[in-house]
Amino acid sequence: MSGPIDDAVFAGLIEMTGGEMDFVDELVDTYLEDGRNQITSMRAASANGDVPTLGRAAHSLKSGSLNIGATDLAALCRALEEEARGEAIPDAAARTAAIDVAFGAAADELLDERRRRTAG
Repeated sequence: MSGPIDDAVFAGLIEMTGGEMDFVDELVDTYLEDGRNQITSMRAASANGDVPTLGRAAHSLKSGSLNIGATDLAALCRALEEEARGEAIPDAAARTAAIDVAFGAAADELLDERRRRTAG
């Protein structure tokens, strides 16, 4: 892989699971489901001006993204999480949209990796 997913981090995940690709696939599926839920929370929180919820969702997505190798996405989430320690984020909707796009790219790469691996 190359792009939204850091090859070394993803390889470390595979190594940590003992090369059990079915388990890696389960971890990826869990990450994708949780990520979608966190982005839904972020959208609602940004629309409602709920900065604490926005920060918690960004934190959760950051953590999962780091584990799976989506380091650029994690950096976007970290920046939003840190800013959410303040009182307001005027560009919350735009930043949430950017995180959504980065999550989509990471998800596409993870699923493409699985398709390539299982097709052969």
